Amino acid sequence: MFALWALCCAACSGAEAGDGSAAGAGGDPTFAPAGSGGASGFGGAAGSAGIEVMASDGGATTDGAPAVSPGSCRAALPRVQAFEPARAAHGEALLRDETLAPGVLPEMVVRNLWVAWGTPAPANDRAFWAEVRARYGMIEAPFDNGGLPLGMRREAGGLTFDCMLCHGGRVAGTTLLGLANTTVDLEAFYEDLERMAELAPMFGFPAPPIPYDLEGLTFAAGAQDAFGLGFRFAGPAAAGLNTSFGPQQAPAWWLLQYKDRIYVDGSGEASGHHSMMATMVAFGITPEQLTERDEDFLDIAHHIRSLEPPCWSLSTLDPQQQARGQAIFEARCASCHGVHTGDGAAYPNAVGTLAELGTDPVRAQRFRQAEADRLNLSWFGEPPFEATGGYLAQPLAGIWARAPYFHNGSVPDLVGVLDSSQRPVRWRRLGHELEHYDAERVGLRHEVPGVAPDPGTREGRLVYDTTREGMGNGGHLFGDALTDAERSDLLEYLRGL
Repeated sequence: MFALWALCCAACSGAEAGDGSAAGAGGDPTFAPAGSGGASGFGGAAGSAGIEVMASDGGATTDGAPAVSPGSCRAALPRVQAFEPARAAHGEALLRDETLAPGVLPEMVVRNLWVAWGTPAPANDRAFWAEVRARYGMIEAPFDNGGLPLGMRREAGGLTFDCMLCHGGRVAGTTLLGLANTTVDLEAFYEDLERMAELAPMFGFPAPPIPYDLEGLTFAAGAQDAFGLGFRFAGPAAAGLNTSFGPQQAPAWWLLQYKDRIYVDGSGEASGHHSMMATMVAFGITPEQLTERDEDFLDIAHHIRSLEPPCWSLSTLDPQQQARGQAIFEARCASCHGVHTGDGAAYPNAVGTLAELGTDPVRAQRFRQAEADRLNLSWFGEPPFEATGGYLAQPLAGIWARAPYFHNGSVPDLVGVLDSSQRPVRWRRLGHELEHYDAERVGLRHEVPGVAPDPGTREGRLVYDTTREGMGNGGHLFGDALTDAERSDLLEYLRGL
């Protein structure tokens, strides 16, 4: 009955078995946060990702000033969210070594997804999981995960998922834990599971259980309405309430230590953790089971608060340019994003109105106080939410690694953020290896397709189309008045944060 699985396992035995090594199947490094000395995938509690730092050439700037070595960070924002090292270490272990939800999908079903792809069976296990990562935008784990992508785990004969599926990203050829996964397409995975359910009787294996509906979740690869997904799971819908909020780019986890407010609109309190757990319901864990593991998820919150931003390591920075850029930043940007360096470093938790920002309004307009009040009736609304009608100006520590930019991920590089004429209407990223990162423009290398694709297809969702609802790249015109020289200095300062 289950010959397909048996044949695949036979092909995967021998040298290919257990291909997830201690450094991940490909041995890829991870960036380190500031002050981290770790070399492993997760490392210690404070600053928990390992690092590859490019060697400095010991050079100097053209005017003789000493250069800032690659790997140095200048951001000095004060920590406002404390963590306990022991709890943070346990939270890290939960994400790396344990499972958070039951095995929601039989591994046999997932291992035979190639049937839904309409392709020949992959040659071996390594080839299969490589295709899974490529097809669904998943990331290779930087630690031994049994060959599975980051965020997917084995549990009691089944496969389950955890936070790292969406909160483990890859940039410039390395993996950053706590960075948004800007390539994942959960809807493509859901569509193929549905196709498997149709094909299962023909091939003699059980139909996959699909306990969740992810249709319409993915606007483009990496651009998910995760908040809407969590909102739907927080409790039964009520008439007149919005349940879709457009795509959002998840803020990096290492920013949590600096903030009093969370989410792209600042509607949640950073001291809480219940709302962060809502999407776990999609992965098979019940609300009752979540409450039973409240202390474990609190430990994960301590781990998140312990993370430090990654340092720029792609070039030697010019301190003269950085000093000029800092002056520009503090004059034009700091009132919203905060003073990041020096004795006066502080983050204001500023929420800009739509009138002030002019950025895509969908997320801010759809999460009203009515939606906040509904969420506050549930366990996930502790501490309570408050609608803001705007967007939280995030801290910019580690900003170089967080492309694409804006709350919806609509701008591929910082040059486009600072010059609205440089923003493509449609763009498709080329990858997340070192050669796909543009250090000059500080962001993602991309191509610009001329024709709007079909967002209902996996291939179509590889293109970010800013003409679609919720995906606009307008607004935030604060850098348009800068000269080219001023913009270059500001970029140099931002690289080093």
